[in-house]
This record gives sequence, C-alpha cells and structure tokens, in this order.
Amino acid sequence: MTIKHTIETALHECVDHGQFTDSMVEQFAAEPHWYGCPRCNFDKRHSSDDVVRSVGVTVHRARLMNERLLDAGIPLRFQTCSLDTWAADEDQDKLRAWHYATGYVDAFAENFPLGRSVMLLGQVGTGKTHLAAGILQQVIRHFAAQGLAGLYTTAGGIIRSIKDTFGNRERTESQVYADLIAPHLLVIDEVGVQHGTDFERTVLFEVINGRYEQMKPTIVVSNLGMADLRTCLGDRAVDRLRDKGGLVVLFRWASARGAV
Repeated sequence: MTIKHTIETALHECVDHGQFTDSMVEQFAAEPHWYGCPRCNFDKRHSSDDVVRSVGVTVHRARLMNERLLDAGIPLRFQTCSLDTWAADEDQDKLRAWHYATGYVDAFAENFPLGRSVMLLGQVGTGKTHLAAGILQQVIRHFAAQGLAGLYTTAGGIIRSIKDTFGNRERTESQVYADLIAPHLLVIDEVGVQHGTDFERTVLFEVINGRYEQMKPTIVVSNLGMADLRTCLGDRAVDRLRDKGGLVVLFRWASARGAV
C-alpha cells in the first residue's frame, strides 16, 4: 500500500496484525507522523462500535484533508497563513480586506458556480499572499469532503512550465493548461513581476480564459494597480476576472516586512 506524501517507510509490529510496512507521512503546517497499521485504520472505520467507528472516520477524513492541503502546493512559508492568523491591528483597511476574504469563503457555495474570481492588489509586504493562502486552505477545509481541489502557483511558475514543454515529448502545453484549469480554485501569485512580453501575456490569458470558460474561480495576486494589471494581463483577461461581480481588494498600507 502506497501512502501519498510518504517521507520514509519502516517495518513496524502491530499487536493484532503482526508486521507491516509503516509510512511516515508529511503533514500540512505540522510535523510528519507515522501512518500506523493500515488494517487497524480500516477496521476502526468499519467497526460495529459507534464510538470506535466515529474515531476511525474522523482520523480518515483528517488524513484526506491533509492530502488535499498538501496537493494544493501552498509554499511552506505560507502554510500557517490562515484567515485566523491575519493581523488587522484595528486598521480599517486591513479589516476590510479580511472581511472580503472571509465573506468570499463563507459564500463560496454561491461564488463557485458563478466562477466569481478575486484580485488582491497592492504594494509588496502587505499580506496579499497571506490572505490568498488563507482563502485557498479555508475553502479546501470546508469543501474537501465534496471533492474540491485547489492549487497555488505563481505567474512565473506557469510560464516556466509552458517553456519546459518546448521540445519535450512527455508533456505538452495542452497538458500544462489542463492541469491549471482542473482545480476548482486556483491562486496565481506574483502577477506582474514578469517581463511583460506578448508571450507571457498570452500564456496567462490562456489560463485565465480557460478557467473562465469552465466557470472556475481564480484568485490573482499582484503588486500592480488595476491600470497596470490591465497592461500586464490585457483587458480581456481582467474583464473575465471582473465578470459576475469579481472582487477587487486593494492593499493600500505600508509593507510589514522588516518592521520592528
């Protein structure tokens, strides 16, 4: 049995089932731990004892949730950046941004079928990625049981993935785009730090438009203002992000990085 996100394996002994191959599994925003006896885990989920079964099902769901969160690709630095850890410090603009984020999550059952997107725009160091990561992981936590999948990436990562297909017979551009369109919610960070070439604009439009056509929401994070974002992505891409009441959240305060 292969466990996803396995760090290492070892032979362990179960008092009920004898020797088995255990897996140390990576955890989202936590230390890794051993998976345990797979037969014991299975038996608990299917036990006739309601209490034992409830515990087994809870553990199983937590493990599935952990896989969804890890599969989302949120960088280690931002795995602890939840909506609960956002520090507004009674700043009205920061509180407004937090309310936009929490409101988007609370209404995601409505936002998702509309394909309603979000743009988080403002200066560096103002917490845009924190809120984007918080939205993404909160949506996964709320809707993973319904099979929802989310993904974090950067604009530069998307462009590199497309360039990596040039001359590569194992992976095509279509496959890269399909993988980016497939998630129910996609975060594209660092939009605007590229060179602003027509090629880059075309690549990002393909992703945004492909998701727009499938009515899947996208969260765009950028240091640019709206006018410069239109120059970077093109009017068509931005208009698609604004469709169906797509949100624009402006981060107008000073950078918190390096603050004493």
